[in-house]
Amino acid sequence: MIDRLSFARVAANLGVTWHTVDNAVLDAGRVLLIDNPGRMNGVRAIGVDEHRWRHARRGEKFVTVIIDLTPVRESTGPARLLDMVQGCSKLVFKSWLEQTRQDLP
Repeated sequence: MIDRLSFARVAANLGVTWHTVDNAVLDAGRVLLIDNPGRMNGVRAIGVDEHRWRHARRGEKFVTVIIDLTPVRESTGPARLLDMVQGCSKLVFKSWLEQTRQDLP
């Protein structure tokens, strides 16, 4: 996200591999977004979509992306990322919702 550079460009500028940048971004995202105890505050509308990770060579190539649509519905700002869960099925979302339900208003 820094200066809208691709992972490949950031990696080249830092002299590291693409995977090193990817791991750093995922770790930072987990700390800033996923592990944030207040991330569910005010959530009243959830959006769900599946995304294919084209760069994945092994394992699950799909993730379920869960976003807070409340700001969009209330015209107060853009949607915000709540979570990304490996896999793409009704069961993946249902499991996420059951695990997260206690954090929802």
